[in-house]
Amino acid sequence: MLKRERLDQVMNMVTERNYISVADLAKSLQVSEMTIRRDLDELAKSGKLIRLHGGAQIISSQAGAEQSFQQKRGIHIPEKQEIAQIAASLVHDKETIYVGPGTTLEMMVAALKQEDLRIVTNSMPVFEAARKNPNNYELILAGGFYRPVSGTFCGALTNNELAAMNYDQAFVGVNGISDSALLTADIEEGQTQSTGLKNSQRRIIVADMYKFNHRDFYQFYSLYDIDELVTNSQVSADVLKYYQQYTSVRTNIEA
Repeated sequence: MLKRERLDQVMNMVTERNYISVADLAKSLQVSEMTIRRDLDELAKSGKLIRLHGGAQIISSQAGAEQSFQQKRGIHIPEKQEIAQIAASLVHDKETIYVGPGTTLEMMVAALKQEDLRIVTNSMPVFEAARKNPNNYELILAGGFYRPVSGTFCGALTNNELAAMNYDQAFVGVNGISDSALLTADIEEGQTQSTGLKNSQRRIIVADMYKFNHRDFYQFYSLYDIDELVTNSQVSADVLKYYQQYTSVRTNIEA
């Protein structure tokens, strides 16, 4: 294969998958990882992609209009369902948990099977999903400034309510993870999620594999301060190894 053809193939694969690792590219194109690294460096210098640790990402995935929670419900459904089941398995009976906004967390509260829980959230969609759970949990919805795009309450009023309570575990989603940075699209929403995390004894982040090596506007927390990151079993070994330097990563339900 000529170099030009190989570069075109690399671009096609990066565009199709959003993010792809050096190892996966090398295996698919049957060339050395050193060759792929040189190709990625060349494409990055020409502004065609973004070079990240262990791989590359398309430029268009770095920024853009924030998707609404209705739009997010329609993408990466199998991956979100897998993570939701894993996260739900981490909850123990009689706990008080904080659950932040996010479609994966909607699925998580719907999947809870514990008999006795107190659930605190600032997300209307998460509250509605928990309300429909047949176990009839004690629910607390923290109010404040309402963001229609995410269906979430945030701001000073919400923060004051969340800061007055203590949680056994906090489950929070992200728009992106880049190195140790946990990122979201809105400052006030990020600060509210941070409040929920700070008041919890155990802090858990849920993120599908498409959130890795993806940046967004506001860094609200550090992965170093998270107890566990829950993601898909399909996440590449390269990405998994890299992020395990920051925190424990879980990809399955423990037997």
